[in-house]
Amino acid sequence: MMSEKREGDIEMQLHQPERLLPLAEQAVASAKRAGADFVDATASISRELSITVEKSSIKTAELVWSRQVSVRVYVAGGMGYASGSILDPGDIEDLSQKAVALARLATPDPDFVALPEPQQPQRVPDTFDPQVLLIGPDDAIRWATQNIQSARSVYRDVILSGDVGISASAGALASSSGIRIARNSTSVDLGFFAVIKNGANVGSFADHDSARFMSDFDPDGIAAKVTQRALSYQNARKAKTQKTTLVLGPLPAYGLIGAIAGAANAESMQRRRSIFADRLNTVIGSTLLTISDDGLISRGLHSGAHDGEGAVRNVVKIVDGGRFAGALHNSYTANKAKVPNTGHGLRTGGVGYTNLQIGLGEKTARELIGEVDDGIYLELGGLDPDLVSGDISTNLDFAFKIEKGELTYPLANTMVGGDFIEMLKNIDAVSVDYRYEPGIHMPTLRIRDVQISSEGQP
Repeated sequence: MMSEKREGDIEMQLHQPERLLPLAEQAVASAKRAGADFVDATASISRELSITVEKSSIKTAELVWSRQVSVRVYVAGGMGYASGSILDPGDIEDLSQKAVALARLATPDPDFVALPEPQQPQRVPDTFDPQVLLIGPDDAIRWATQNIQSARSVYRDVILSGDVGISASAGALASSSGIRIARNSTSVDLGFFAVIKNGANVGSFADHDSARFMSDFDPDGIAAKVTQRALSYQNARKAKTQKTTLVLGPLPAYGLIGAIAGAANAESMQRRRSIFADRLNTVIGSTLLTISDDGLISRGLHSGAHDGEGAVRNVVKIVDGGRFAGALHNSYTANKAKVPNTGHGLRTGGVGYTNLQIGLGEKTARELIGEVDDGIYLELGGLDPDLVSGDISTNLDFAFKIEKGELTYPLANTMVGGDFIEMLKNIDAVSVDYRYEPGIHMPTLRIRDVQISSEGQP
């Protein structure tokens, strides 16, 4: 068990992440002495509190404090990476030497140029709420217990699973190129999945709430909501095979937008593993479609002034009126393409998006549905396109039939198929209202001429 003194030291570092910089700087200096051409290193600490619920009862409750140092090294274009739970500063020398040794064994990459240079961020978003550190196991267990009770008040025999997560972390990054940054963040998450069984008749549903700040978080009533929605998904029927209008609710719509951002990953594009390879500045969707990535929104779920490599984040317009306008880069892909780094690098390599922003339309989601005489509304799940081929073939597990502008009955054994680009071009409406998660607006999307099929039908 961690001593009270060590726990207190870690909590102080969560508030003051700059205290971790000497560890990262020591790792950089050690790797340079061992022969590294380029090196960056992080020192991080975290406090993770988690509660899991299974079969409508609390299964586990866990509180973990951890500390880690990681070192990434380049020697003659070869990369080596080592990390460990460092408690003694004397261990950092060994860790750095291991990273250098691994880099010497690695195959040199001729496209590697350099690590990012230090830059001043456009703005520094708020990502740390001290109130999160005041949340203890009793609070998290109470949230879970109250949600279980509220779900049972809706349906006594509901089968509920889910989790509560409270996280606080701090980190410092130093590099041989001169980057010296320290940052901290918090997050709170709660989500539940409800199953209703009535003989062979089954209904289910899921939802969640997430935030960085306690004032943006509401843990009450989620389990009751998903239980109520699970009841509505009983007595599902098949849909007939046809081309029809598909309306994506906020979560599935955001999943589709996330797939677009995933295909705009410059690393995938350069390796020709993206449907957007060679499509920059070409039309890939409806003129109603405008998407940007903004990791600098205060209190945003995925915000931060710097990416995982310490490069400053930039706001990127990915799609502009249906035209593929910009890819997301890390330092490696930007150097390879000889373009500016957008600041979307991950710590151990790769590219990731942050807070996606979607241009809104003029009508409400209710109006978008009301204009559909015959169609389908997808409330949960996604289209899951293959980002290499563009093929879509997936089940619509949480969908309702739309008849004369109204949601009438849930659907079972219903599939959607087609081409990703074609579907993006067939978007004919974006709602003006939206579901809000911190830093993210999730409107409703409507897509025309979507191929639907049902199991057992031609």
